[in-house]
Amino acid sequence: MPVVITSARQLLREIDPLPFPDRQRLLARTARELVGSAELGLLLEELSGADQFSRRLALQIASIAGQHEYIGAVLRERDPALVSRAIKAAVRHGSSGDAIAGVLPELPSALRHTLYQAIRRRGATDLAERFLPSVRARWGEHEAAALLGACSAQTVIAQLPELEHAIANWVALARRHPRVVLDFVDAQLGALPRAGWSGLWQRVGAGVAAMAEREPDRVLDLLERSLPHVALPTALARSMAALARHDRQRVLHLVLDPRRQGGVPGGRTFWRAFADAADADLVALSRAIATDRWQFQRFLHTLPPRRRAAVYDGLLGAHDLVANGIDISVLDELPATQRHAEAARLLTKPSVTDDPHLRLQVTARLDWAAAAPVLTAATRRATADERAEAYPLYVTCAVGTRDSEVVGAMLASLARLANEQDPVRSAAVSAIASIPPWLFREADSDVLAKLMRDAAQARDRSWRTETAINDLARALLREGVLSRRPLLVSAGLDGMQLLGSHQSWLNLYGLDRDLPRGAEQGVFAALQPRLDADARRGRYAVALALAGGLGRRAWDMPALQRFVDTARSAKDDGVVHTAIGLWLAPPNTRDERVAQILRADRSTITIPVVQSAIAWRRTDLLDDVFRRPLHGRFLKRGVRYVPTFRGCFDAWLPRQVSTYADLLLSLATGPRVPVRERVAAVSSLGRVPGTRDTVRGFLGDTAVPVVEAALAALAWSDDPATALPELLSYADDDRARVAIYAAARCAGFVAPGELGGMLRPLLASAKVTSRKEAVRLVAEHRVTDAAALLSQTWSVTDQHRDVRRSIVSASRSLLDDERSWQLLAEAAADHDVATALLDITPTAIAECHRTRYAALVLGAADAADDDAARLGLAALPRWARWTGATGVAMLTERVVDLASTATWRDALDALLATCDLLEDGGPLTEVTAILIAALDQAIEGRDQPARQRATRLAVRLRAQLDRSAALRPAALTVADQLVPVAGRVGVELAASAVPWATGELDVLRHVAQLADRAVLAHHAHVAVQEGLRRVLPRLTPGRVLDTATALARDESPAASVLALGICQLAGSDAGWSAPWRTLLGELRDSDDPDVRALAFETFTDLG
Repeated sequence: MPVVITSARQLLREIDPLPFPDRQRLLARTARELVGSAELGLLLEELSGADQFSRRLALQIASIAGQHEYIGAVLRERDPALVSRAIKAAVRHGSSGDAIAGVLPELPSALRHTLYQAIRRRGATDLAERFLPSVRARWGEHEAAALLGACSAQTVIAQLPELEHAIANWVALARRHPRVVLDFVDAQLGALPRAGWSGLWQRVGAGVAAMAEREPDRVLDLLERSLPHVALPTALARSMAALARHDRQRVLHLVLDPRRQGGVPGGRTFWRAFADAADADLVALSRAIATDRWQFQRFLHTLPPRRRAAVYDGLLGAHDLVANGIDISVLDELPATQRHAEAARLLTKPSVTDDPHLRLQVTARLDWAAAAPVLTAATRRATADERAEAYPLYVTCAVGTRDSEVVGAMLASLARLANEQDPVRSAAVSAIASIPPWLFREADSDVLAKLMRDAAQARDRSWRTETAINDLARALLREGVLSRRPLLVSAGLDGMQLLGSHQSWLNLYGLDRDLPRGAEQGVFAALQPRLDADARRGRYAVALALAGGLGRRAWDMPALQRFVDTARSAKDDGVVHTAIGLWLAPPNTRDERVAQILRADRSTITIPVVQSAIAWRRTDLLDDVFRRPLHGRFLKRGVRYVPTFRGCFDAWLPRQVSTYADLLLSLATGPRVPVRERVAAVSSLGRVPGTRDTVRGFLGDTAVPVVEAALAALAWSDDPATALPELLSYADDDRARVAIYAAARCAGFVAPGELGGMLRPLLASAKVTSRKEAVRLVAEHRVTDAAALLSQTWSVTDQHRDVRRSIVSASRSLLDDERSWQLLAEAAADHDVATALLDITPTAIAECHRTRYAALVLGAADAADDDAARLGLAALPRWARWTGATGVAMLTERVVDLASTATWRDALDALLATCDLLEDGGPLTEVTAILIAALDQAIEGRDQPARQRATRLAVRLRAQLDRSAALRPAALTVADQLVPVAGRVGVELAASAVPWATGELDVLRHVAQLADRAVLAHHAHVAVQEGLRRVLPRLTPGRVLDTATALARDESPAASVLALGICQLAGSDAGWSAPWRTLLGELRDSDDPDVRALAFETFTDLG
């Protein structure tokens, strides 16, 4: 029975020889045995009075034993690593709230974030709600938001509207409070203008996506409300499959909505959700997808074969694939009967029969009996290019039969390839490598081996040929292994060996995913003869590839593990590295095996996986590593080597840490050690506990890189706060660029009450870079009276412009202090600094501050300096909700002021964006009226300035309609205003405003009325086609036909021209089906000669 440990000396003696995991188990057992005893208190007291290592042991024992008072006392220690552990323990036990509250006001920033993270991970709602008010009051919204996810739903509901700008992780918040987040998004959609929805989705999209499977109906509600006005949020693209599985019809309606913005969601997972949908739905979905022809082919491939023909016929019907830009290879997705029939139909089309290349491609999709003679003849044509084209088609035709006998006969007929040129051979072998391997018979193994051998031994073989051989060999090996056909396995392995250096080509990655449970034993049995033969020759590539491909399954296969073990003695160093990695992969045997590896060859410590296992698991081996030479296979005698360890020192004993530090120090001070090695040694030394004073000794080194490495390393010492004063002392010299950025990390470990005093001198540094970093740190850590410090720094006479711009940026995190607003107001009046106000979005600051900040942005946009004003005008639309009529009036004045030429274009773009955000097109019609009234105003040296501005307004408004429909009514009004004076731009604007989703016929008739001249009708015709082309795949074909027919039967020639434009586009999309041919015939019989001429210039069939 184990002896109960009751003293610190006994405990330290017992743990000294143990590796880290055993040490942890002993500490846990000791703590549990001493719970409730007087000995526990005495043990903790003894350990607490000793070194850092002992105090860490005491905290660990106290935590396991539930000694809350002890944990609370440790919270007041100065050691940040110890306090960090105590914080986690205190939160985990949940009974140290008072102790945490007592130290929270003076906790450094880094430790506060440790606290927030612990509270979130533990879900400590009581602590989160207790600390949130005080954290928000002292440290601001961003730190308060870090606690919000752990709060109750009621608290989140109350606080989220005020903290939403500070939420850094919407996914975590949504997972904990899904309904609260969804309610918030719903409310925001109601409060924001539609032009602001895109920005909202960018922020919260990932959080909503996380709810797609838990709350699919709510997510679909939000999408149905949003997608007519914004593109599908990127974060939700991957969630569409889950939504489609939940409610296929709602998702289909979303995808097919003609008002929808952006692209169509795709991917196999999404498409498979529609696998059992009705044919009509699949055809409608394919119409939306078919704008990307390759995407359509992938979609078709995803469907079950029995469903593909109906979808193909529904989308393409009697289409001419060539004329529609669809690749002939789409036929390969059809079942054989339909593929043969469609190929025969296409061979009646002139566009196919007149092109020898297309004719051959389509012929390859006929049945084998009809196609084989033609394709065989093509493989014997005169030129290499023709043969290189024919061989893949010959293979494709055979594969299309899905008959192994046909494929075997085809392979047997390829004897001529041995004498071919590489371009031909490469094309043929690549095609063979793409054959589904289940079509290969064991009887084909000799033919396949000969094909690979001929290709590999050809003197002119290219890298493409080698790649094809490798792919074919891998396919044969995998198929042979899975189907237990040893001749295919042998052919595959022989193919790999033919390439020479076959180890580098062998790849069985992911093999475990293809195998049923237990099948790995059969795989091993199939390969064992080859493994034995290879092992006798000292070759282990196949064994290691198999072990890697089987993953965890290989761990429980002793026979395979023996091959991996033997491979550790291979001649090739790369093989040895791989073998060691695989041999150490099983966790259950790793500790024992790493000791064997080190005993066999001490230089294996240079291998990262060995280093890691020793550093974290077999820490008992460290003494031996540090004391004795490490030379061996991977490290020559006389080479000085110190392993690089980082982050693992908490698992080590104090003497091990000290010895390692001495080794690094010896390397860093060696007389003939290169500077780069000294720099690496100093950098590593700084991360070893207890070496701060040692690292400081290098600050006087003669090598500048070593000095800079020491400065950077001080920030990673075990107590960064004590290094801050020394780092700040370099603020005014040439080492500032390193020291100040190292100081930034140290600042996170300094108590806030002390940090302000340390940073104050830095604000007056002679170096601008140092002052800027000090400004950032003052605001980031919200030191005591931060706003006053920034104001004082701002007020320094002749303060550098860049420092003031930094102060402006920093002050935005302190807007609850009126002094920050005074400072920002002064910045707005300073030409050199005012633009620094603009690089922020409204969502980055609290809602309560946005109106006041918007006034500053408006002032910057209305600056007298044109260059500064341009930047302000570009930023102003984001603030339109808060500048309101004042901002619109300023923009209007700049647009219509014909005397000014510098900023009217920027102002016009800003006005358009502002009207879109406010969903109010009235200012645009007012501006148009003013400009039209000023058309006759002449200005020397300029040509029709008012007309130029009115034209640009129409052009830019037309482009805006592509992204937003909110301004369509205003666009029609502006078009009416412009047609009498600028007919073309007015008519094009009206045509672009057609709402194809609903009510399009009335608007089209209005466009026809405006286009009362032939030239205007032509421009309207083109613009209508541009608008229709974007939405046609999502419109119901019958509705488009009805609209075009109604227009064609109006008396207006312009209406007929518009009808013809629709007919040309939609008729071609429909493959010129009978109704569209009939409509085109009516237009060719029109009484108007212009309509007739245009109709006769439209061709339904080419050739």
